[in-house]
Amino acid sequence: MIYRFTIISDEADDFIREIQINPDATFYDFHKAILKSTGYTNDQMTSFFICDDDWEKEKKLPWKKWTTIQRWTVG
Repeated sequence: MIYRFTIISDEADDFIREIQINPDATFYDFHKAILKSTGYTNDQMTSFFICDDDWEKEKKLPWKKWTTIQRWTVG
């Protein structure tokens, strides 16, 4: 199985990226894939959040956990 993410921007109507990633990838791997697809440098700020069903942010994932959280679940 491969996870496929579509990334859009509220700031640019024509911005769209599709990223495919293995389910055993970490959030750090996902971060690197986003940077590569956009051409951004590695000094860009990035945050990942766990959201509820209405896309309201519930929990921010700390940077230090990005390399250890796998299988796209947070306990």
